[in-house]
Amino acid sequence: MSSKAPKWAEHLRKHFSGPMTKDEVQFLRDIRGFIEFAIRNGLSFPMVVSAIDHDLNEIMREGFDLKQAKARGFLPKVTGASKLSEEDFGESDEPLK
Repeated sequence: MSSKAPKWAEHLRKHFSGPMTKDEVQFLRDIRGFIEFAIRNGLSFPMVVSAIDHDLNEIMREGFDLKQAKARGFLPKVTGASKLSEEDFGESDEPLK
């Protein structure tokens, strides 16, 4: 770990602390699942980044209020990706270079 990591972590906690809602945590888990699925199944970088960017932009339009974004009909493109199982993922466990 970098020697700067603890200082950076403390800065983040000091300036950006606060609990996330269950929906916000689930959204972040879906992003993580989407990225893992994309890496293991050879999806293109532009496709992955554009899908995540789309979702983040929609949430930012509502002042980072995920609940409000969903209330106006927004459905994140990454929805459900955290529910993907190992069977849904590609077989490659090869480390990334």
